[in-house]
Amino acid sequence: MQRNVPALALLTVVGAMVATTVSAQVVKQDVEGIRNFAKVESTVACAGAISPAAIAEIKKMGYAAIINLRLPTEQGADIERHADVAKSVGLPYYSIPFSASAPDPAVVDQFLKTIQTPGVQPAFVH
Repeated sequence: MQRNVPALALLTVVGAMVATTVSAQVVKQDVEGIRNFAKVESTVACAGAISPAAIAEIKKMGYAAIINLRLPTEQGADIERHADVAKSVGLPYYSIPFSASAPDPAVVDQFLKTIQTPGVQPAFVH
């Protein structure tokens, strides 16, 4: 039973996101330096990989924080550089590494706590 807890946590989070997305308006747009940008309502935007140069644009777009779910071992993740650039433009940056192949319920809890922190929304999640 213990082995299924992380999978159940991931399914719960994904299910909640799908339910939110189904009832929410999703707007996709092309943004230089951001792969697969999609804005969900006005509180969250989701995307794939970003370049450090895109961080200033994320701030200009009105996002209050960046939440990075990438693992430090992913190619091009460069989490320290992204955090430094975010700090230089005055944008809070949260690194919450999430492994889809080995999901950890504590990481899901950390994400949910972070996204609900006052001042984090609208959040840019990638």
